[in-house]
This record gives sequence, structure tokens and C-alpha cells, in this order.
Amino acid sequence: MNQDLQTLIEKARKMSPSEQVELIAALFQSLSHIPYPKSSPVADFEKSLTIEDIIQSQKTKPVTDIANLAADFWPDEESADDIIAYIYQQRQEDRLKH
Repeated sequence: MNQDLQTLIEKARKMSPSEQVELIAALFQSLSHIPYPKSSPVADFEKSLTIEDIIQSQKTKPVTDIANLAADFWPDEESADDIIAYIYQQRQEDRLKH
């Protein structure tokens, strides 16, 4: 970091919060007119992605068998009826508390 920039940062730190906000706003305003290269982080941020682009970038695969999806978190020893009964019981207890 060059000396001028370091001095400027030190002076900015001594400003009041409202003056710092004004400085940031002025810098943002001056930077908003600069055309950024297409490969810059700003250009990348402004580029909107489609759902398909996001899915492809995450390397996710579509669920083709719901049993495989449930296998990760659904206990084998509990049926759907057991889960529903538990939820119903919890709701009843919550209603009695209020």
C-alpha cells in the first residue's frame, strides 16, 4: 500500500461515522461510472444466473427415487404414521401450554 493511500485511510478513520458514510457514498458514486471489464468481480456479481446455471454449477443431480432421498434422514424403525402421531401429540401439548 502506498504512503498516500495509507495517509488517506488514517484520516478517514478519524472522521465521524456520518463523514465516513459520506466518503463511502462519494467513492461509490465515482466508481459507478467506471466500465468494468467483463471478467471483473463486479461484472460477475452483476451477471444474473438462471436456475439451470446454478444447478449446473453446484453439480447437483435430480432426485429420481424418493426412497433414496428419505434414506438419509428417515429412521428405518419408524413409519410415517409414527411421525405423524408424534407431531400431532406435540401440537396438542403446545396448545395446552398456551
